Amino acid sequence: MKTYPFTQLHTNPKRLFTQVIQTNHTLEITVHPHQSVIVLSKQRYEQLLELNYLWSAGTLAPIISQLNHPK
Repeated sequence: MKTYPFTQLHTNPKRLFTQVIQTNHTLEITVHPHQSVIVLSKQRYEQLLELNYLWSAGTLAPIISQLNHPK
């Protein structure tokens, strides 16, 4: 994950946001020392929501097991 200071986000937000969307990688923006925010694409956010749902429903572990040990 790349990290940028807030001032760089302020300077060229379109370039940084486009980079996040095109690469589907997260971006950390440091606001103050030990304080930052994470920027991620909507596609990645939806993937994380789906993983969270599968985990909370108790179905993620069996799916991973099936992938690791196909019949």
